[in-house]
Amino acid sequence: METNLSVLIPRVSKLSQKFDNTSLILSHHWVLIDEINSKKKLYIFRKNKELLISKDGKVDTASWRYLGKNTLLIEQEKVKKLYKHGFFDQNLIAIKTDVEGNYSFFVNEEKFNLGLNSENKIGKYLYSKYLNNNIKNKVTRRKRKSISNKKNSGFYNYNFNYNYNYEYNVLDKINNKSAIRKFKIFLINFLLVFFVSVFVLLFLQYERLF
Repeated sequence: METNLSVLIPRVSKLSQKFDNTSLILSHHWVLIDEINSKKKLYIFRKNKELLISKDGKVDTASWRYLGKNTLLIEQEKVKKLYKHGFFDQNLIAIKTDVEGNYSFFVNEEKFNLGLNSENKIGKYLYSKYLNNNIKNKVTRRKRKSISNKKNSGFYNYNFNYNYNYEYNVLDKINNKSAIRKFKIFLINFLLVFFVSVFVLLFLQYERLF
């Protein structure tokens, strides 16, 4: 399982929300993931463009602004920094902090408290929710497309008990009857006619006697 974030983020970015969905940023409180500093640092983006940064009960104020083209501007203590979009959903924000492609990660506080609290776990989260499910969905779509094509062509492999190794060709069953099968059908019909005829003859003979 790939959990290297520098590899994962570009692969899942096309499945991401965009920063222009600012209501999603405003809907949650975000915790900065810092592998060195274990203390919780909380970021609260407010509608008036104010950014509250809380650590150990102490709150600092900054400002934030969406500039378009998936770019955020954050100004703190008269220092302005541009952050480019890496990945964004209701649980995670990944933003590029420099041209070398390094990322800062912010986790929805609710998910942080439930254990999504390290870069390693972020990697597992992204792989499990997006890459692994995406692969499964592609396989499922391929199977459905294959089945649909077979139905349209008049050939369809039924499966029983979801055993994909067992194939049952309906056309072989219906249209390609063997000579033995045809002979059995003929014999059954012949015996049926024979016994009905014998019964009728015996009944007529009985009527004549009485």
